[in-house]
Amino acid sequence: MIEKRTKQNYFLLVVLFLAVLRGSSYLFIKDVINIYSPFEIVFYRFFLTGIFLLLVYGKKSSKLTKWEIILGVLAGIFLFSAFGFQTYGLKYTTVSKQSFFTSLYIVIIPLLDFIFFKKKIASNLIIFFLLILVGLFLISFKSILNFEFSFNYGDLLTIFCAFGFALNILLMSKIDKFDVNVINLTIVQMLVIGVLSFVFQFMFVGKMVSGLSFNFSLFYLVFVCTMLNFLLQNISQRYVSAHIMGLILSTEAIFGTIFAVIFLKELLTLNFIIGTILITVGVVFIQYFDKKNRN
Repeated sequence: MIEKRTKQNYFLLVVLFLAVLRGSSYLFIKDVINIYSPFEIVFYRFFLTGIFLLLVYGKKSSKLTKWEIILGVLAGIFLFSAFGFQTYGLKYTTVSKQSFFTSLYIVIIPLLDFIFFKKKIASNLIIFFLLILVGLFLISFKSILNFEFSFNYGDLLTIFCAFGFALNILLMSKIDKFDVNVINLTIVQMLVIGVLSFVFQFMFVGKMVSGLSFNFSLFYLVFVCTMLNFLLQNISQRYVSAHIMGLILSTEAIFGTIFAVIFLKELLTLNFIIGTILITVGVVFIQYFDKKNRN
């Protein structure tokens, strides 16, 4: 029992480390976005991760089933849209704003669950939805005192990105009904993202801009923020509940903002700080009460 609890505590730290990695990824995307095209970045991150997972887990995994292929393709489409919009969005907005707009997927999930599966939203969650809306209103202004509106094209793309993440998570929450191997599904998902990125790259750009050249930032995104992230996340899910993992990973936005302030010298206005606090409180309590309501 003690050994199990020690492992749980250890993997809680691992999940916190993953939140730090995800927060740091915004810095490196911002760095490479002017060197590589957005679809190129997504291709390298996920196609190579799919190959990596195939090499690590391929021999241990069972043969692919029909549902693993179908759900893996759907999950790949959703996650491709999420990272595509996110990567493009970062060309036009700041790291600190994008990290918080991305975290909106936690709010969107129960809304989509209601739209597609008629699952009612608990009344004790509504106040936190309103809190997040107020927070979004505040961070959409450069200066609310002077009524300087700063919501831009990149912010809009990031909200679309949050919908992609929400659709992916909602889909993954329903897979228990289909008796699928999660590793097989994840491998299919990663490869689908890579193939879609490659196709879209040639549709809209016409060629691979960088050839096969890697700089440090792209190397970090591929091998640390994607490969290492998915590997550690899959291992951690055995010891940390999905609810706790979601709560810890939601701190990604906070770490993203901290890194943006330290390394990119982004300036935070008072209304941005208040807005991000309201969003963080809303996100944490929505996850807490949603879990409580399920029980």
